[in-house]
Amino acid sequence: MGAASAIPAGVAASCYRVAVVHRRGRNAFIVGAAAVVVAYGLAEARPVLSVVLLAGFLAVTTAPLVLWLKRRRVPTVVAVLAGLLLDAAAVTAVGLVLGGAIAELGARQELYRMRIEELILSASAWLDVHGVETSDEIIPGLTSPGALVEALGATLKSLASVVSRLVLVLFVTGFMLVEATTLRSKIRRVLHDREELAAIRVTMQEVKAFLVVKLGTSAATGVLVGVWCHYLGVDLALLWGVLAFLLNFIPTVGSIIASIPPVILALVISGPGTALAVAGGYTVINAIIGSLVEPRLMGEALGLSPLVVFLSMLFWGYLLGPVGALLSGPLTMFLKNWLAHTEDLAWVAVMLGPAPEGSAAASTSDGTLQLPQGPADTSAAE
Repeated sequence: MGAASAIPAGVAASCYRVAVVHRRGRNAFIVGAAAVVVAYGLAEARPVLSVVLLAGFLAVTTAPLVLWLKRRRVPTVVAVLAGLLLDAAAVTAVGLVLGGAIAELGARQELYRMRIEELILSASAWLDVHGVETSDEIIPGLTSPGALVEALGATLKSLASVVSRLVLVLFVTGFMLVEATTLRSKIRRVLHDREELAAIRVTMQEVKAFLVVKLGTSAATGVLVGVWCHYLGVDLALLWGVLAFLLNFIPTVGSIIASIPPVILALVISGPGTALAVAGGYTVINAIIGSLVEPRLMGEALGLSPLVVFLSMLFWGYLLGPVGALLSGPLTMFLKNWLAHTEDLAWVAVMLGPAPEGSAAASTSDGTLQLPQGPADTSAAE
């Protein structure tokens, strides 16, 4: 009997689990330190990266059209120009909507301020009648009723400033589309490992599927929201449709954020009945598209934890501004899929995703986590 056989099975299993936890803890520390350095660099390069990210998003969504034209023997220059014209039309349309909304918001700002003050006075009077004392100390935000209008205007101006750099964005997009026509052959020349090529191919296909599905469902959401707000007579209905389209790229929380400004505006202008109708319309639209349509088209392979979605929006928004917040979903999705195909950091992708069904980890009766057994258990059992 050798020395190894003298080790009890339970001790061997415990040693295995401790070693796994220690190794992952060390990797987590290294990854965290590297992430801090990278995040600092991204924050410093925000003006350039915001343009590059917007151009990259346009290039990824337009590349299928360019490649489709290339497969039909259309010259590269013509195919790229067709893609750029489509991108220019889309960005120009968004810019016109934002510019018109900023102008209308500025023209009606005083009206919105007056209505907000009237609502505050009415609410205070109603509370006083029912024996609830109100004061600035209790509700300090009521002392500046125009803060919401100013915040919305500042956000729209930030988005419009990015869209206004249309020439630079399209210039970068054009170069990206040209590179997309030869990217596959370049990757094949650089990587000779079939497993690495397969991992890159799977990652790109999954991210592409995510963007295609999100683009279609976001467009449907924007159209339905815009039509519903116009039907109810809510101001800036076209803006709310565009905002719903853009924020729908942020999974889970984007649609909720998009519904807040029109609901408040409907409450200010038309009263609680219209506000409830707007909120109900948003709820139905997002329930149908977000809970029924998207899961059927996309599946759960590209899922993210709701907490990760919210934190990623804050993280990318802090680093890269409004463009980072809008593209936080695709950025986090790409990061998750890339990590999932690495050997040392695949566990990070698992932590970013939703709770897996039928996972090996289980909870015992006393609430403690039961970890899966390692090879030591198998050898001991044998």
